Amino acid sequence: MAHRIEVGFKPSVRDAWGEKIKKRIWEDLHYQADTVRGIAVYTVDMDLSPDQLILIAEGPLVDPIIQQYTIDKPLAQGFDWIVEVGFRPGVTDNVGRTAREAIELVLETKLKEEEKVFTSKQCLISGNLSRDEVEEIATGLLANELIERFSITHKNDRDTSRGIATSVPRVTE
Repeated sequence: MAHRIEVGFKPSVRDAWGEKIKKRIWEDLHYQADTVRGIAVYTVDMDLSPDQLILIAEGPLVDPIIQQYTIDKPLAQGFDWIVEVGFRPGVTDNVGRTAREAIELVLETKLKEEEKVFTSKQCLISGNLSRDEVEEIATGLLANELIERFSITHKNDRDTSRGIATSVPRVTE
């Protein structure tokens, strides 16, 4: 079963990546965003207990001084749009591969070949922007459509208890 571990900065910590994207939205596309924040998402495609999920989240995936996390629940709040960008099936995910190796070390076990970790990034955008403008931000700034997939969700279209559905980018025949 796949699980989502979402990792973001604590509210008191500056999100430099989000500030950079906000600046580029204005400079490159001339759209005004009020705030932009980022959340790292680790889709852990393996059968793990709740205790194991906490162990890996609190171990190699999160810096508890500046970051917070959720497991199988949305971390995102206080936004108008979420753009989630992740690799297409078959594209090498080096961060996911490294996270998988870290999980093996923390759990002190060799994972099966089919047990993988996939990464994606959520960009939380607040501001008076249309879906077309957010799609232009996604295609123009956030995602390289040759190797990445993206989804756009408005705050009113999101299931607040589950967040964005878990999607595992497996290669299928």
